[in-house]
Amino acid sequence: MAPSARGWQMIEIVVVLVAICVICVALRVFARLRRRVGLGIDDYLSMLSMVLMLAMLIELIFWCAIGGNGAHVKTLDSKTIENYYKIFLANQFTYFVLCPSIKISIICFYRRVFATPQFQKFTFGLNCLIGAWGAGIFLACAGQCRPLRAYWDKSIEGHCFNANLFFIVNQAFNVLMDFVILALPVPMIWGLHRAWQDKLALNGVFALGAFVCFASIYRIVVLFWISPTDPTYTVYQATLWTHIEPSVGLICSCLPIVRGLFPAFTLKNRSNRSNAPYYINTDISNSHILSKTSPLSPDPEYLKMQSAIYAGGKRDFLGDELPLNIKVQTDIAVMSDNESTTQLQPRH
Repeated sequence: MAPSARGWQMIEIVVVLVAICVICVALRVFARLRRRVGLGIDDYLSMLSMVLMLAMLIELIFWCAIGGNGAHVKTLDSKTIENYYKIFLANQFTYFVLCPSIKISIICFYRRVFATPQFQKFTFGLNCLIGAWGAGIFLACAGQCRPLRAYWDKSIEGHCFNANLFFIVNQAFNVLMDFVILALPVPMIWGLHRAWQDKLALNGVFALGAFVCFASIYRIVVLFWISPTDPTYTVYQATLWTHIEPSVGLICSCLPIVRGLFPAFTLKNRSNRSNAPYYINTDISNSHILSKTSPLSPDPEYLKMQSAIYAGGKRDFLGDELPLNIKVQTDIAVMSDNESTTQLQPRH
């Protein structure tokens, strides 16, 4: 059977979202390669998320074409209704892997940007929590009916727990994690020694994820709209927002890296001390360039963040052409009194 009008509408919307995701992930990889920076775990997780987004799109097409999604249940035969529940179950498994992948990818990107020990420990624990929750919810999905065949085959006797309550509990956790991830970089950014305009602009880059929080909350609302008497028709909004939420999350996770491809949008130095982009600390004679901040030096964490956004955080923050260490040694040779001179011989 062909998709219903609502089915075609869902497919068209999701195709556009997935296309934007593909472009963003491709630009993310291109930005890394252009800067000759190795791909990190956050990039690989983004690519995995993109594959899962494509899988959800394929599932949606089948769901609408042979599963009756978007049509009234009274117009469907028993085979179509069985397909509806089969694809619905497959969609759940894909979604329960996709959401943790995107969240962990974003946190791994933060870990490349902010390397303070406290932040690293907290985000490591957060990644473990999200990963453990994702694994648990995936296993719970596999055991929501005993036997699992009873989920789509109503002719056999089986026991299933409340699916709507299961979705709402998982979504409540997603909302909580979305707000935590949104707030993670805020204290780090406002702790930088930069002008408030720069801090506000940097917060704006990360705050794009606020829409993901809205999408997560709204998805809880639409879950209550699914009617058990006509699930194939009333699942429309839930299906649509199940695709919108991770799509927007994946797009937002790529934007800070993609932004590096457009120099016109880079932040300007608003410090009144100088217009030069960087100053090298020369307070000590043998030190790493960024080991100390002098009165004329920008905050090393700011340089690190800018470098991580545009270059992936693996290269030297001041450019590959600069040495990592500078050593200055001066020899003083004192001549005899009859020559009455002192000669300085600098050596580098």
